[in-house]
Amino acid sequence: MKALELFCGIGGFAAAAGTNIRIAGALDQSAVALAVYRWNFPEHPARQADLEKITADELAGYGADLWWLSPPCQPYTVRGRKRDLDDPRARSLGHLLAVFPEIPPDRLPIHLALENVPGFALSQARDRLTSLLLKRGYQIRERHLCPTELGIPSRRPRYYLSASRLPLRPSFSFEERPLRPLLDFLDLSLNDDPPPELLLAPEVLTRFGDGFRILDPDEDTAYTTCFTGGYGKSLMHAGSYLRCRDGVRHFAPHEIARLLGFPVSFRFPEKLSLRKRWKLLGNSLSVCAVREVLNGFSVHACPTAPSLFP
Repeated sequence: MKALELFCGIGGFAAAAGTNIRIAGALDQSAVALAVYRWNFPEHPARQADLEKITADELAGYGADLWWLSPPCQPYTVRGRKRDLDDPRARSLGHLLAVFPEIPPDRLPIHLALENVPGFALSQARDRLTSLLLKRGYQIRERHLCPTELGIPSRRPRYYLSASRLPLRPSFSFEERPLRPLLDFLDLSLNDDPPPELLLAPEVLTRFGDGFRILDPDEDTAYTTCFTGGYGKSLMHAGSYLRCRDGVRHFAPHEIARLLGFPVSFRFPEKLSLRKRWKLLGNSLSVCAVREVLNGFSVHACPTAPSLFP
């Protein structure tokens, strides 16, 4: 199966796809995100593209069986203005919705999936997308999924849409998996000897500490709140913190990457600042949740075909 990544970011979908799906193209408007993507997936054809201007012929030219979309979430967030398709950051998605009807039926992807914040489910963008898909013969399934349901000790609830021109796998509920210990995802060396840039200043703790979610790494039931693109810049409502020997510290980028499901081998270019790493991770997605969503697609017309991921 060949996939086209739209809004590919740092490669969350690519990490979920592994070797089971061949990446036909990975497009994003951010040069910084693409630098990280290429650093980790040098064999993938990733390029910077203005998704507000891409044509139907360009999209169809990738010959992809699956399109994966992770458009900007800010137009639909709880703390945002919820301007929906009127938000300038929604222009790229709006353009894709405008050109989608121009693609001939024989050049449409077999499958399409989209990930966004829960607020997307109540948006005009969602209504327009589902209407287009139904008109073009797609079956649709929508769900909300959080990594905690998959045993990952990190809250990141998201809306997922799956659409297919083939029968989707029968929907079934699964038992929530027990949370893995937070310790499994931590770099314990940072607790014993945290670098100064990760530590919260004592005066910050004195002033705002009561409003922070500060976790004990040894607590069996500990889980993080959602890390946003503002982590490291906004003190409140951007993510959790950890107790350590010298006080309270931020989660390191590679720890957040592990909680998102990226492999241990995932790396950032050395020159990329700490703040930019946090921002890119906050704008990324849960690799484990994406893998769960992909399992809803049949790889052949038969609805009982083997799953993409055993």
